[in-house]
Amino acid sequence: MLRGTWREIHLLEMIAVFLLVCTATFYIRTYLSFEANYLTWLEGARNGEGMSRAEALGLSGDFLGGVLNPILSFFSFLALLFTLRLQRRELTATMDELRKSTLAAEKNVHLFTEQIQAQRLDAFENTFFSLLKVFNATFEKINEHQEAQEDLPAGSPLQRLLLQAHAQEDLTAARKVLMADHSEIDHFISILLEMLKFIDQKFPQDSHSDRMFYANILKAIINQDAFEVVAMYAATHNPKSAYYGFKQLLQKYELLEELDLSAPKRQKFMSAYTHFFSQLEPPAPL
Repeated sequence: MLRGTWREIHLLEMIAVFLLVCTATFYIRTYLSFEANYLTWLEGARNGEGMSRAEALGLSGDFLGGVLNPILSFFSFLALLFTLRLQRRELTATMDELRKSTLAAEKNVHLFTEQIQAQRLDAFENTFFSLLKVFNATFEKINEHQEAQEDLPAGSPLQRLLLQAHAQEDLTAARKVLMADHSEIDHFISILLEMLKFIDQKFPQDSHSDRMFYANILKAIINQDAFEVVAMYAATHNPKSAYYGFKQLLQKYELLEELDLSAPKRQKFMSAYTHFFSQLEPPAPL
């Protein structure tokens, strides 16, 4: 487009030069004609009185000016319109270039934003899977089978702790037994809470499928005994409790949906669990 514009400008210059040459040629030819026919023009004067040379030249100049001025003004007007047209075309071309530059800049910003998001996701996943290794190691440790010792039956630390909790009269007393224990089980609960917080901070409310993907990874590791311990820790309606936020995260990420309340050893606190967690339903009667 710019190349075509420059061609039109050169054509306009050539037309202007051509008009100037034609005008100069016309003036020169008229002057030469005047010089050649001056005496002839004066023969028809009235009473034998003629005009001076200056008066004759003045009349000729007025004639030439009256003829050529409208013509030159017309071509000047055409040149002005043509110039305005070229300026408009150049302005349109400039706007197109600016629009293309804007689109390219927006595309670069979009790509840069995607790169930043990808880097943040990589950083999140590196941290998440590092925590997952610690979480998995702690989970294996609390489920490691141990031989019977004096007053302790055979089983894993998690099974022994649940045995003590189930021996209590109600869920409140069972929670006190759990809270008094500061072994690896307490560590397991703390890591789980921090990982749920970490997922919740990373993904906004509308990224349900993304955050559930990582929450489901945690679900896949936890067994039924661990699910029940988690439910015992989070069984509170007190907003001031340190585990009230834990309970909200469990409900948000549907972590306790896998808890099987039909097992005989969980029947004792079944009604209490369903009271604290609305997503839990008692098993259907046989």
